[in-house]
Amino acid sequence: MEHLHTISHIEIPAPDFTKAIDFYTHVFGWGIELVTVGHYAFYTIGNTGRGGAFDSSLMPAPEKTGPQVVIDVEDISVMLKSIKTNGGEVILEKTEIPGGHGYYAAFKDPNGNYMQIHARQ
Repeated sequence: MEHLHTISHIEIPAPDFTKAIDFYTHVFGWGIELVTVGHYAFYTIGNTGRGGAFDSSLMPAPEKTGPQVVIDVEDISVMLKSIKTNGGEVILEKTEIPGGHGYYAAFKDPNGNYMQIHARQ
């Protein structure tokens, strides 16, 4: 297999399924394919064929616990405005990563999932 030992799928808790789908399609432009209405929906990121799923049977973990999901974006400031406009909450404003690794910010989506965004500038 070509993609052995890579992450193939990330499930995002979505107790409020509709809010999750609306938020990620509007903020990040992810494509959605409903599998079973009200429980599970696959998402794809751009034309990569990669993504994961929203699962309404999962509950968000407490902030900063477990694996952290970081989404690459072009402009953090623009994305933070979109996150707020679409029902998300900014937890950490744009912050420089030492060593020339760019910047990151943190937010909670409308279901309370703690997520991060990253940009080179």
